[in-house]
Amino acid sequence: MLLKVIRPSNKKGFSTIEIWQNTAWRSKSILAIFIAAFFIVVCRAFYLQFLNVETWQKKAEEKYTKYIDIPGVRGKILDRNGEILASSVLNYKVGIVPKLFSPTSVDIERLKNLLGLDNSRLLGPVFSERYFRLPRSINEKTVENIKELGLTGLEFEPVYERDYPFRQAFSTLIGLTSIDDDKGIEGIEKAFDHYLRGKSGQKKLLVERGNIAFDEKVVLNPEPGRDIKLTVDAGIQSIVYREALAAKKRYDAKSVSVVLLDARNGDILSIVNVPSADPTNRRSLNLDEVRNRAITDQFEPGSTLKPFAIAAALEAGVVDSRTIIETTPGFIKVNGKKLQDERSFGKLSVKDVLAKSSNVGTVKIALQLQSNEMYHYLNLLGFGKTPDLPLLGLRTGTLPKWKDWEKINQATISYGYGVDVTLIQLARAYTVFTKAGYILPVKISDVDRGGTKSPIFSMTVVEEMKEMLVKATSKNGTGREARVPGYTVAGKTGTTRKIENGKYSTNKYIASFVGFAPSENPRFIAAIRVDEPKKNKTGGKVAAPIFSKIAASALRDFQMSPNPKDQIIPKTAMSYSSE
Repeated sequence: MLLKVIRPSNKKGFSTIEIWQNTAWRSKSILAIFIAAFFIVVCRAFYLQFLNVETWQKKAEEKYTKYIDIPGVRGKILDRNGEILASSVLNYKVGIVPKLFSPTSVDIERLKNLLGLDNSRLLGPVFSERYFRLPRSINEKTVENIKELGLTGLEFEPVYERDYPFRQAFSTLIGLTSIDDDKGIEGIEKAFDHYLRGKSGQKKLLVERGNIAFDEKVVLNPEPGRDIKLTVDAGIQSIVYREALAAKKRYDAKSVSVVLLDARNGDILSIVNVPSADPTNRRSLNLDEVRNRAITDQFEPGSTLKPFAIAAALEAGVVDSRTIIETTPGFIKVNGKKLQDERSFGKLSVKDVLAKSSNVGTVKIALQLQSNEMYHYLNLLGFGKTPDLPLLGLRTGTLPKWKDWEKINQATISYGYGVDVTLIQLARAYTVFTKAGYILPVKISDVDRGGTKSPIFSMTVVEEMKEMLVKATSKNGTGREARVPGYTVAGKTGTTRKIENGKYSTNKYIASFVGFAPSENPRFIAAIRVDEPKKNKTGGKVAAPIFSKIAASALRDFQMSPNPKDQIIPKTAMSYSSE
């Protein structure tokens, strides 16, 4: 009996076995095609890479297309009069294609002289297989001289490099750019980098045996960066730098910093720090010499803060300029701590307390204020706040909250201890005495900044304080060496001990002076800080003479007419010997 095998079938009548057989055949066919294609590709690659190498190498050496960046020119940094403080100069980087570079010994010698490099820098690429870029950039004249040698394998890549014509005089303010990508890394260069940086373009070119052919095509145009105009005056800056440098040497100081403001509108006319770095020698920079210490370094201001404590007391009405303050026996105890003067001054009017720089007198005046009142005025003056400036590294200083004050805190803060400031903060605070009791905006560029919308002190108080500050610089005042023949100046000295390891040093000081001139119609404010002077130590002997030299030059530069009543001593002036 024959058995019939019944195969299950799909709807089209094909059995499952038949379908499987068809699918397997197709898969084998596809696999075979793939293997064949892969074999062809491998064979082709083998042919190109090994069998036809000479042909392709020859073609590669003859001609190839290359894309290079066209740098966008970085914007200039200018002073208030349009003087160039920083600009970009077109130079060239030299690249060497080793396989195409085959100089003779004579060629090497000529290149060495033109590039200012030793033999090792030039012979290295000869034995290398990798593209090599020489470290030193060259100008267009040198490029032309090299091209006249007729060498192959050399490429010249255009680059823009920063030039700083005033070098150390401006370096801590202007800052610098990186060597590799022309990006701002310090100072104004960094703070305004997004304005100054241009946008790179791109150029397509044909290269023949290492030499750039003439058929170049710009495929993307570069965009230049924006110029930045600062408020500083290059002439004034040069004067200030010269005097600061001389002072550092004269007093064998660790550093000297100066801030010069326009007393009329708060413009920064000059910021100088010495020592300072040479921005043209960026490979061996000392970072400490790049720092803008006028905005980054905090210090206790000492007696330069006294005018604000006294002005606050006058404004609050707890004393007037004629109030008599007893300073005998030359010290006062607050919370069990002894605060003292250099000697006993006896009875002093409020006016004379500042001229004589009496700590005892200042403390007695300040303690008549409520702690929140005194804090309020110091806060309005900008202490304990970051200045509103587009500069990097700005510090806030330290002004403890009044709720944390004990009586001793209020006492010491009144004469500049227990509070930290920066030099820019201190200079700005003195604008309250030059501009009708208002705090002026402090500006470094043409971007406007805000000051106080209402006066902190009345005109009566301002005029009284100006009179006191003039007396402090009279021939018998602590700031007498700040005087300028032919002009009346106003200002205050400061001397503080430095803190080391949480204790006040016995031999390291900060000497300071803040003043303005001419006192009757102030043109500028200068704040000076001398760190660790070793020859003399007081603000009167160290910082005040620097002010005098700077002010004398600045007043002449501003064409300010001398006052025939130069430094008239008020009738109430007394004879002082204290510093």
